Amino acid sequence: MNDMRIQRLVRRATTGMLVALSLACGPVSRAADAATEPTTLFYNAHVFTAEPSAPYAEAVAIRGDRIVAVGALEFVAKTAGPDARRVDLGGRFLMPGMLDAHVHPIGGLQTFGGGDILVMANFPDLGGSLPDLVAFVAKTIDAGTSRLGDTVVVYGLDTAYWEHAAGIDAVLSRGRFANVPIVLFGSDGHTAWANSQARARAHITAAYLRKLSKGQQAYYGFGPQFAPNGFVVDVGLTRLRLSLPPPSSQLLLSFGRAGVRYLNALGITGWLDGAVAGVVGGDTPLTVQEPGTLPVYRELARRGELTGHVAAYPVIRPNDGVQQLDVVEALRREYADVPNLVIPGPKVFADGVVEFPSQTASLTKPYTNTGKLTPLLFAPTRFNELVVEADRRGLTVHIHAIGDLAVKASLDAFGAARRANPQGTLPHTLTHAQFVDQEDVPRFAEYHVIAALQLLWALADPSTNEAVKPYIDSAIYARMYPARSLLEAGATIAGASDWPVSTANPFEAMYQAETRLGPQGVLDAGQRMPREAMLFAYTRNSARALNQLAEIGSLAPGKRADLVLVDRDVLTVPVAEADLRSVIDNAAALAAPPPQEMQSETPSGG
Repeated sequence: MNDMRIQRLVRRATTGMLVALSLACGPVSRAADAATEPTTLFYNAHVFTAEPSAPYAEAVAIRGDRIVAVGALEFVAKTAGPDARRVDLGGRFLMPGMLDAHVHPIGGLQTFGGGDILVMANFPDLGGSLPDLVAFVAKTIDAGTSRLGDTVVVYGLDTAYWEHAAGIDAVLSRGRFANVPIVLFGSDGHTAWANSQARARAHITAAYLRKLSKGQQAYYGFGPQFAPNGFVVDVGLTRLRLSLPPPSSQLLLSFGRAGVRYLNALGITGWLDGAVAGVVGGDTPLTVQEPGTLPVYRELARRGELTGHVAAYPVIRPNDGVQQLDVVEALRREYADVPNLVIPGPKVFADGVVEFPSQTASLTKPYTNTGKLTPLLFAPTRFNELVVEADRRGLTVHIHAIGDLAVKASLDAFGAARRANPQGTLPHTLTHAQFVDQEDVPRFAEYHVIAALQLLWALADPSTNEAVKPYIDSAIYARMYPARSLLEAGATIAGASDWPVSTANPFEAMYQAETRLGPQGVLDAGQRMPREAMLFAYTRNSARALNQLAEIGSLAPGKRADLVLVDRDVLTVPVAEADLRSVIDNAAALAAPPPQEMQSETPSGG
């Protein structure tokens, strides 16, 4: 998908950086006393404030990195004063900096991230062509790029390829590829494939698989006599990842820099990092000795390059109990001095993913092709106790839950925390919620649980109709991505992308949430979302998910001056696919010259 170019206002960011109408940032000096800084008045704009009591305005005034007035032009101008610099926005759309409530910007040895795929080789083909994949891998090998040590790594494989894992193995483990370790990472962040050289290093052999329980064998692909075909998911992926040569500190920094710049270029000024440390799936314990990508965030901040507000969640192994909360608190203390970075609490995986052949999501009814129920990734009673204790300590819990059973068990835990502490206000969050039992829909509002939804995925296409629909109970499938039901039941819905699983572009997600339209039709038109609700989802509601609403997420006096300028009124752009796609695909149309007075402060950048 093409990323929509977002023009962002000149503003003084929290890190002392200027962000201009171009998509580049450059360092500037910061005045010692904000009160002495000049005031800038932005007017002649369609202003969306994300303040429910007054969601629209005519003008905004800022001083330093803070908003000083929002509202009618006459009032704002009077507050700004006669000496304020006036900027005519030419009728454009002004809104708060957008926030992503579940994203993975930086990857490393134990986690994956969007910065990785921007720096390393990323296979773009979605057509399931094995010859194209082989040619891409061969070209990557010949170029000598995209390596972790001696291992060639390729990101972004559509999960449809895993149905052909044995065929991939028949080619990429033989001939010229036989002596080169090769790992292909799935676009979902839960799956991968390794050739014979790479899986030998990970000790993924027939002898190893034969000794595993049937439940553990489900995390690996294999044929007759337990001969592995290279496919791994969740626990198997962790085993593979831990066998890879570690990335250098410079490579990790390049991942971080690329990830932050990509998000900023989309008008995203803050995000919830859903796996900053620990491993995807949470099948190994979190330790202080393995801080994941927290050191990368620290280094970016030290260099003045962390141009976003980050709520970072380390992944814990929940069945290890409260000692895992001790580790989260230790990491919180260790990184307490990093500007723009907070560690609100732990991330927990309740299950995996639903798509065939992975099928590690926990559903209330068996998968129809196997007759099996996938268990939860935690013991419910112990997990309830863990969430209650986290809430008591002031730690916010962020849970990955795909299947309706995983959602139900997660809500049980949050309910236990609310009953133990009825006055609690921590913004516990459940992300994905691909399937929600009808009886559980009201519990989001009842327990004040934020639903961080990836509604870009709510479409009728092969990812839903071919990789999911034939394999699960029809009644469960009928409740896929129930966004409107959650909204009407009073739930707080936050906008999230899960990038790099899919683009982080908020406008594409807003379009998809409103239309539910895909190449194979509409996915449950009754769950379409109002556009204004999605604007709140990517601003105010996501700020609540980050627990930073007092500072960001809306345009109000005293808040950070994180602003986004779009060339047209987002609320009135026609919903018809052709009309909105023209906005997305013709990104150059957004390159209209900005006001001259704004150009004068545009820094050169890289």
